[in-house]
Amino acid sequence: MDSQTSSAIQPAIVVGTGRCGSTLVSNILRAHPDVLSLSEFFAFVTDLGTLIPLAFPAGVVEAAHFWEIVSTRYHKQNLMLREGVAMDEALYTGHPVSRFHTPDGVPALLHTTLPHLTSEADDLFDEIRTFVLLQPPATIQQHYLNLFGWLQQRFQRRVWVERSGSSLRIVGRLYEHFPHARFIHIVRDGRNCALSMSKHFGFRMVMLAFLLTEILGCDPFESDDRTGVEDLPDDLYPFLPEHFDPAAFRSYEAAPSLYGHYWSGEMCQGLDILARMPAEQVLTLHFEDFLTDFDRTATRLITFIDPSLMNEEWLQTVRQTIHPVRSAWEMLPQQEQDFLQAACEPGMSRLAAFEQACVSQCEISVP
Repeated sequence: MDSQTSSAIQPAIVVGTGRCGSTLVSNILRAHPDVLSLSEFFAFVTDLGTLIPLAFPAGVVEAAHFWEIVSTRYHKQNLMLREGVAMDEALYTGHPVSRFHTPDGVPALLHTTLPHLTSEADDLFDEIRTFVLLQPPATIQQHYLNLFGWLQQRFQRRVWVERSGSSLRIVGRLYEHFPHARFIHIVRDGRNCALSMSKHFGFRMVMLAFLLTEILGCDPFESDDRTGVEDLPDDLYPFLPEHFDPAAFRSYEAAPSLYGHYWSGEMCQGLDILARMPAEQVLTLHFEDFLTDFDRTATRLITFIDPSLMNEEWLQTVRQTIHPVRSAWEMLPQQEQDFLQAACEPGMSRLAAFEQACVSQCEISVP
């Protein structure tokens, strides 16, 4: 693969709300022989999206600082791993043959991104460290581009595609730092997203961290300051990191409608950014269409990244991995359905308006 060919295709970034089905996109892209699928990179270098500003520092960044960003053993994700409540997305299992084990924590890159690429994740981690620490000072944008480009060459792929869960909330930062990338927006019925969030350990941890931070005035996973701890409700006290109770965490429940409000806010904010981006750089795909019309939807996905990537053998292979998913929000008690419907309505209305505007723009652009 020559460098001219490898640089001909602009990279792509998959964005969406939490539990929208974007993991499916990572998995089908991983099977493509010309695509480097970077899964959950930004999710883990921001400690599940709770330390976003630290991953995008301003100005010139030294190589050692950049390496710290991508290799730190962040608190929330490793607490979950240590306490046996890790997300299914965390692929680095910490077997005896693995270098990093749960008591000491696992570096951000190793939770999902590198195991998604290779079974030799520890060795790849060492290679990346060597590469990163030899880089000159640069903006954070250039550091990310250098790393992703190196990985693309390392695996002999023609393009890289990054996908992190719930990344719609940072689409503005991603567009700022990757202005030439194509953005693939994955959407799913917000009511099912919210219901899935309510059952997902990662979103449970994020929600609890937000609640604790709001009451304490600081992130208790990042600060030892416990001023105001006496104001914590009894049901939140077990989630302070110094005496985290995994049984209480597993049994903690929040109404799906609470996550519905979160979904609507994430959707409305993200769509405001996507609407300002050049139309040719944004493609919205529905998760449900991957289940009901896979060939057409997967073809739209891969040709949007670049038409030259269309590969019938790949399409046939990944088609066999698709399994139906039963929508579940209708199975909730009627009152909770009503609450969830109302919570998701702002996001669903905003999405419908956004998609209608896209259709109208396409009709205008066609001679």
